[in-house]
Amino acid sequence: MDLRERIVAACASGETAAAVAQRFGVCSRTVQRYVERARRDALVPTPIPGRPSRLAREEEAAFVAMLEESPNRTLLLLQEEWQKEWQKRSGVFLPSSTLHDYVKRLGGRYEKRVASPASAVK
Repeated sequence: MDLRERIVAACASGETAAAVAQRFGVCSRTVQRYVERARRDALVPTPIPGRPSRLAREEEAAFVAMLEESPNRTLLLLQEEWQKEWQKRSGVFLPSSTLHDYVKRLGGRYEKRVASPASAVK
């Protein structure tokens, strides 16, 4: 049973909104909102706003596999090579910022530079 349904069922059994909110760890206004929505038969979740992800859940495994093929690439090389390679494989163009965000979110690593200059501070 969904959390919304459990909250409404708890209120229907006679518990107060404050007690239900405390029990389920939500705000009492949330409990009231769910009860009102249940009366209108609209307890289904509302869609999440915003643009859908460029990379589908099914494609994430293929993206991680590409990350593992070349783990020591610089971000610049990833942008130059991977954008073309990923577009060939999936048909989806990933802008540089999106590529960076997915690498970071999926736990991948990249080198910012091939070689760093020696530090002048000792």
